[in-house]
Amino acid sequence: MKTSKKELTVFALCAYAVPFLMMPLLYRCLQNGQDTSIFANAQMFYPAAGVMLAFLLGQRQGVPKRFYWLHIVSAAVMLVMSVLAAVMLQTQWATAANVVIIVASVLGWIFLLTEKKEKREAYGLRLHGKFLTALGICVYFLAVKTAMVFFAIALQGGETWTEYLAYWRSATPWIMAAVLIPNFFLSFLPFFGEEYGWRYYLTPALQSRFGARRGVLAVGVLWGLWHLPLNLFFYSPETSLQSIASQLIVCVTLGIFFAFAYEKCGKNIWVPVLLHYLNNNMILVWTGTADISNQVIGWSDVALAAVEYALVFLPFLAAKCFRRGGDTQ
Repeated sequence: MKTSKKELTVFALCAYAVPFLMMPLLYRCLQNGQDTSIFANAQMFYPAAGVMLAFLLGQRQGVPKRFYWLHIVSAAVMLVMSVLAAVMLQTQWATAANVVIIVASVLGWIFLLTEKKEKREAYGLRLHGKFLTALGICVYFLAVKTAMVFFAIALQGGETWTEYLAYWRSATPWIMAAVLIPNFFLSFLPFFGEEYGWRYYLTPALQSRFGARRGVLAVGVLWGLWHLPLNLFFYSPETSLQSIASQLIVCVTLGIFFAFAYEKCGKNIWVPVLLHYLNNNMILVWTGTADISNQVIGWSDVALAAVEYALVFLPFLAAKCFRRGGDTQ
């Protein structure tokens, strides 16, 4: 569906203005030694909320209102809780946020499964399409990402490599991998919140203006810059410049692959949603911890990420789905 400048403005205000306006509060929490993960979780809701508000304000016909309003209200609740986390410093807001995510995700499945098929199809929420292709894409993604982690650990050598091999011989990674399966259905909404904004809405919007390849690259850059508040005050406050550079590399290359998966599976948004979920949550399996805050990133880490991600994801830019519009030769 053709998008308008008004809709793009609403999307931009929700997706970008809100998280950037939250930066002073995020900084306050960081300075007080508080857990800032609630800001990261809340920020994931904003892109899809922007799309949904844009469609509702634009009075588009046949929108799945129950699901849309569920997501918008959930985003608003997460936003309010983030603000309160910066004011009421001693409250465990991260735990409360997880409850909101679980409840909203369960309701989300109920609303989607009971929604009319025509509405799901019209607004990019189809629940079917090219299962075997999607499975192959997910297997490839898990294989190459796991190989990248092993290679990075192997480069450290010595005791680190020995301990990592011992970790994989234990039951821990396999138990955590099994837990991720039911957890997806209980926590899909934040990942949907990003992918509905980036892959369903913004990618085709920019591709229609700049061509298929330049459009998907532009989304990758914008997606990377969208993480700026988190790079500065959550992921890596001490090495924020390296974090920003690494973020741009990851988002541009993964953006290509996620867009490829979306197109290859018949514009099925659930494939990039699942890939995004795996990318964020397999850290539990790969490292045994879910903590991704306060990392120290060196320029050597950035260089390694650039090489690895370019090798395994950048070639998908040559796929047929990116050879159309202004990019056809």
